[in-house]
Amino acid sequence: MTIQSKIKYNTSMGRKKKFNSTEVIRAITSVFLQYGYEAASLDDLVKATGLLRGSLYSEFGSKRGMFLAALQNNLDQVKDGEKTIHLMLIAMLELSRRDKEIHTLIQEWCQSFPSNELEQILGSQLLAVANIK
Repeated sequence: MTIQSKIKYNTSMGRKKKFNSTEVIRAITSVFLQYGYEAASLDDLVKATGLLRGSLYSEFGSKRGMFLAALQNNLDQVKDGEKTIHLMLIAMLELSRRDKEIHTLIQEWCQSFPSNELEQILGSQLLAVANIK
C-alpha cells in the first residue's frame, strides 16, 4: 500500500474531503497498540482519526484493512521497531490462526531474523507490553 495524501469525496454533502493517509495510519496504529485488534472498536478508530466511518471504510475496506495498513506501514518504516514488534505480537496472538494472509506476513517477518534474535526481540517486547521488568 502506498502511503500518500488522498482526496476523498463526501457523497452525501457533495464536497471534497481531504486527509493525510500517513497521519490517519499513525492514528490507527496508536489505537491498535493501545487496545489490541479485538478490543479496538470502530468508534475508537473514528475518534482517533477524526474521520467518519464511511471515510475509513472507503479508504481501508474494513477494520482488518486498517490493521493491515498499520502493520505494513510500520514494517516499511522499521522492521524491528518497537511499534512493529508490538503490532506483530497482536497479529500473532489475535489474528494469525484465522487469517492466512496475516499468518504468511508474520512467517516472512519471523524468517527475516536469526531465531535466537527473534526470540529475544519478541520476549523483550512481550515483557514490555505486560509492564514486567
